[in-house]
Amino acid sequence: MATSLSVHVKAVIDPEKEEEFLKALEPTFKNITAEPLNIFAEVYKDPQNPGVFRFVENWNATLDHMMNVQRNKEYYADYRENVVPFLLEPQETQIFARLPGKEWATVRTEFYHVRS
Repeated sequence: MATSLSVHVKAVIDPEKEEEFLKALEPTFKNITAEPLNIFAEVYKDPQNPGVFRFVENWNATLDHMMNVQRNKEYYADYRENVVPFLLEPQETQIFARLPGKEWATVRTEFYHVRS
């Protein structure tokens, strides 16, 4: 079984450009969520610090796969070209390994609305 990893990316942008930033991010987000090994993806914004976003992606993949296969996918060129220019500072990326078993994970299905 593959390792389950969570990738956390912090991005800081000009708060005045939030709408443009999210529009530029959308194609990459859609490509990531279409990946068979991606099991969760969500974008957050910091309510205390305008312009600060965090992307969280959970993957059923090894660190080797993430570093040598996933991050080399073609659609990240679009990210580098259209999203990175919005960044006011280098993005921060952290990768965490999920704890084994079910006792440390839960999702309430009623929290998420059904997407059409």
